[in-house]
Amino acid sequence: MVKHEKPAASASKKDACDTIHRLGRELHAALFPEEYDHMYDSVTEAKDRLRGINPMNAEYVEKTNALRTQLINVEPDAFTDGTLAWVLEKLRQGDEAELREIMASRAREALEAKHRRERARQHLQTPSWLDQRIDGMLSGETFTNDGQDRTDPHVIAFRVLGELYTVNLYGNNKLEFFRQIRRLLAGRSEAEYQDLYRHVMNEWMDVYDY
Repeated sequence: MVKHEKPAASASKKDACDTIHRLGRELHAALFPEEYDHMYDSVTEAKDRLRGINPMNAEYVEKTNALRTQLINVEPDAFTDGTLAWVLEKLRQGDEAELREIMASRAREALEAKHRRERARQHLQTPSWLDQRIDGMLSGETFTNDGQDRTDPHVIAFRVLGELYTVNLYGNNKLEFFRQIRRLLAGRSEAEYQDLYRHVMNEWMDVYDY
């Protein structure tokens, strides 16, 4: 009987270890995402790079290091093996709930920060402020190519959406686009406005390869 139990116990132990390692790597990626940045960009980071914005700027590094030291006493450039070992040890001690609460807390903080930024943006970017910003942009060379007819509705619409991306990169600019385009190209049908929006969205997707 004993001879038959040993292989079964060994297999069960191996399965438990495999489960902990799979879960550990999943939680490690969520808790220490900066250790995976060298492998790939997120969609947002890739778009930032196309716009000439470095997602791993000094502010990012400072914030990341602060988050790391909140979790574990590691050097900013600690190797992945050390942080993964810490996660695995927490799981072996039965502290999965603690790790998930850290993840949930970070998600709540990120959402609250997003809401604060949006409130600040709305406070600053009043309709009159945006009107002045768009009008100022249209009087210059921004978002134009040589030989373009600046009175062409498609050119105007393209430039308007480009400026809205500039002032509100991650927000929903659709409603403001229609407000601006109705102001600048008054008297057209709703179907024309919708066609302009679809056209310039496709143009911007081509520009940044969305």
